[in-house]
Amino acid sequence: MASLMKAEYALLLALLFAFSSTVVFNVKAEGLQSNPTNIEVGVWLVNVEKVDLSAGSYRLDFYLWFRFDPSEISLEDVKEFEFVNGFPTKYEVKADADNGYLEYRVRGDFIKTFDFSRYPFEMHTLTVELEHKKLNASHLIFTADPTSNIDKEVNVAGWEIEGFEAAVREHSYSGDVYSRFVFSVSLKRPMLSSFVKSVLPIIVITTISLLTFFMSPQNFGQRIGLGVTTLMSATTFHLALLSGIPPIGYLTFADRMMLLIYAIFLYNLSVSVYIMRLVDAKKAEEAQKFNKKASKLLAIIIIALVVIQLFA
Repeated sequence: MASLMKAEYALLLALLFAFSSTVVFNVKAEGLQSNPTNIEVGVWLVNVEKVDLSAGSYRLDFYLWFRFDPSEISLEDVKEFEFVNGFPTKYEVKADADNGYLEYRVRGDFIKTFDFSRYPFEMHTLTVELEHKKLNASHLIFTADPTSNIDKEVNVAGWEIEGFEAAVREHSYSGDVYSRFVFSVSLKRPMLSSFVKSVLPIIVITTISLLTFFMSPQNFGQRIGLGVTTLMSATTFHLALLSGIPPIGYLTFADRMMLLIYAIFLYNLSVSVYIMRLVDAKKAEEAQKFNKKASKLLAIIIIALVVIQLFA
């Protein structure tokens, strides 16, 4: 009996030891995960070489550096990062394992899905996004170096630089969260230049087509000819305007503007055709009155279409 009791005590002590060891191990593991390694990341943008809207890509040239604690992570582990939105070439400028510093010169193409809903008055954000290949957020967290900046000589042809931002976000892959460093540059089209190139020409074409309301109803042939010719010009301009962006499944500001223009052209041609019928029926005086009423109604229609365009 005594030997049996000793065996039971021994088994109980063994179970308690195993349980306590498991608890201690879990506590240590949680402690390690709650104190991940911190790496500071910075970018100095040297040049924006190209922005290709039709391909959804852009070419950047910049310096990229990492500052870290050598006692927490090795230099070789710091190098195990990847760009999420591109495959640029990079070469090592400086690597100091003792002082925890690593720097690269990076140049290459990056990709992004641009938003063209406000085209041709849109704003785009060019981003550089990177993550560590192996270590998730429980082991490594990036922080943005506040000294990140854009070189004062950076100039993007056809665009105005609105500003930049260096930030860190979390990205989840089926529950596995990684720290992601994001450097972004905001570009916008010059307002005056975009208006002159994209809006002013179609305003001139539409104005020419509306000169038909100042023509005599008896000249209905010239009225319809002018309306059809300017409509073809507007259609050609529309196609040329959209040639600089990729095929997209939604309407841009330019598309909505052209729908407004097409509605005006439809009204103009409908009025001209009806006047032609009145003149053919020997109702010249009635045609003259209808032309005056239609010209007055035109202003109301244009204002209504513009309001719809602005608040659509």
